[in-house]
Amino acid sequence: MDWVVSVQRAINYIEDHLLEDLNPEVIAAHVYSANANFQRIFGVVTGITIGDYIRYRRLSLAGRALLERDERIIDVAIAYGYDTHESFTKAFTRFHGVSPSGARQSADRLRYYAPLSLQINVRGGFIMTRKLIPNVPLIAMFADGTMYLTSVIGALYGALKALGEDYSHQELLSLSGLGNRMCWTPGRWVYGNEVIDSSFEQPFDLQRCVLGAIGWKAIQVQVARDADGNPLNTTDERIRRDFIDSLDRGVPVLAQGITDDGAKHDYDIFFGYEDNGERIIGWDYYQHNDEHFIREKWERELRGYILLTGKTAPLPERERVVGMFRTLITDAQKRQVRDKLVSFAAWEAFLEDLTSDDFLTCSLHPPEDEAEREHQAKVTGVANLAQRFGIYCDAMCMIAQRGDTARYCRELAEKYPEWRDELTTAADGWEACGNYAGFLWSQGLSFDDAGYEKFRAPEVRKILVDEGRRAMANDQKAIECIERILQSIGG
Repeated sequence: MDWVVSVQRAINYIEDHLLEDLNPEVIAAHVYSANANFQRIFGVVTGITIGDYIRYRRLSLAGRALLERDERIIDVAIAYGYDTHESFTKAFTRFHGVSPSGARQSADRLRYYAPLSLQINVRGGFIMTRKLIPNVPLIAMFADGTMYLTSVIGALYGALKALGEDYSHQELLSLSGLGNRMCWTPGRWVYGNEVIDSSFEQPFDLQRCVLGAIGWKAIQVQVARDADGNPLNTTDERIRRDFIDSLDRGVPVLAQGITDDGAKHDYDIFFGYEDNGERIIGWDYYQHNDEHFIREKWERELRGYILLTGKTAPLPERERVVGMFRTLITDAQKRQVRDKLVSFAAWEAFLEDLTSDDFLTCSLHPPEDEAEREHQAKVTGVANLAQRFGIYCDAMCMIAQRGDTARYCRELAEKYPEWRDELTTAADGWEACGNYAGFLWSQGLSFDDAGYEKFRAPEVRKILVDEGRRAMANDQKAIECIERILQSIGG
């Protein structure tokens, strides 16, 4: 056990100082061990020498640097510990099977050696094996501006961080189009407006927007099930193998539906497994502690999952940004996705329902009788006031996402002075629009009986509607700014 702890401490030290002058003697001293003895222990525990581990990690990151940054090869070589172009080319080609100069044209051939994470396997009694990918950050519900309704972006953000990618949550959200979404079902107060599936024509649309722009290939699997919950288009064995293969490669999996809270549309991030996949380990998107989320019989709950399968060259930043502008305009011009209104048509329907729906006849809470609850749900949608208030709050959460898009636009305004005025005006509009979500609480509304009763009052809802129309006008103003930028570049 002491060996494993010492080696893991050494690995952590290496990862923290990977671009510095590292040698086995310094590393051994950090874990209070003699150099020769510790090198032997490291090899026994990991199956690899200290020197090879450092080289594999540096060459993995050097390959990504060549793909993602417009830098000279010699600059990348020096950054990752090589003194000459020739020594770097020789080591890089031996590791990746392609030269540094050819890496950008053969991105799918680049190898990636993930950081090691060691676990103790105690034999005797119950035997358990565990595999964990290290350094996967916890993305809790409100971390880094994240909201639960865009959990796929939060999970992707965490996965990319673990893989050494430095994209902000705001950028990923904006690239996806989720940062400016609005979805509503007119005339009926029903759940589901806020879920990912309500915003896209096809399940892969979000990956097309984001992953293609940042240079990742991906496979999405939607699990179809029969009435008994058995998978129709795959098997439990294939699902488990997909997860294990990805995790063994050091790549976290984004999975939909495996939660403790019944939020079957939300994504969580999984980065480990036990006993050959009998249990999987990850972060629950809703949790606020640092305990891993471990789930048994998880294949039966799974609705879908995303596998990151290979790295390609990302689009240049300016090209990514212009693509984001086009996505925002395209989404703003839509009226309907399947049975739900989207964009400004959704805004109008949302405010109209808030104005005209007869909340005075609503019961405060769901009927106790199950048959009556089912009847109300079938005939009138969500009939009780407490649930209607919750659905309204889900819409406010969608609107709040514009604050993330505003922050990203302010970053872009500093980088692209030719667009500064329009981006600053757009950011101002989206920031004001996003603040509308907080206006709800400033009016004394809350998730309790007193708050529900206040929401029932037409005069209170009129205040919310009037403020909502100002928020929608700010949203429209921001979109007009983006349209002018596209017109200026012939887009």
